[in-house]
Amino acid sequence: MSGISWTTVENSVIAALRDRLGEQVKTVRSYQGNWRTDLRQGSWRLPAALVMLTGGQAEQVGVSSFDLTLDLRILLVVRHLRGEEAGRRETGGVYDLLLEVREALWHQDLGLEVLPFVLVREEPLLSDGEFTVYGALYRTAAVQDR
Repeated sequence: MSGISWTTVENSVIAALRDRLGEQVKTVRSYQGNWRTDLRQGSWRLPAALVMLTGGQAEQVGVSSFDLTLDLRILLVVRHLRGEEAGRRETGGVYDLLLEVREALWHQDLGLEVLPFVLVREEPLLSDGEFTVYGALYRTAAVQDR
């Protein structure tokens, strides 16, 4: 493979999430802001799945060949006025959304010339009486020839 674009990876992930999550979420999009600030400003229609490319790393494996690793985080944001447990566990809560994201991404290459996505970590980022936010970190890799 000669190259992989972050935009291509991001667009493919967004499309896979839209297909899998369907009507369960109101917002699926690329995002690179401060989610804590934007959460209180009502920047998205909720529930939301926000795709954040968080970094890449290259390792030389030949004279002009590199392994390029890409990390992306899926932020899942749910607003549930019945409390933090409902935001996690009830139908349409963040646990349901995490499962759907796994089905969409884990062990999938999304038709790209990349290694299938690997789930690295899922973690709670915020859980209060109103909002529940979890992050799911996925990783993929590709060969970059120069």
